[in-house]
Amino acid sequence: RVDAAAEELLKWSNRGPKWRLAAEACLSAMDGKMPGNDFRLLFEAAADEEQMLLPD
Repeated sequence: RVDAAAEELLKWSNRGPKWRLAAEACLSAMDGKMPGNDFRLLFEAAADEEQMLLPD
């Protein structure tokens, strides 16, 4: 869910370059301009960058 991911992104204290890409992608996905799967990949990359990616 994009809205839940957006809430999670806002909680992060470290906001690196991949966070910014994920945040921008989140807005695009919420506007229907980006598929959810594409957003998910960017969100996961940002979470990995910040060492917040949870194991499968």
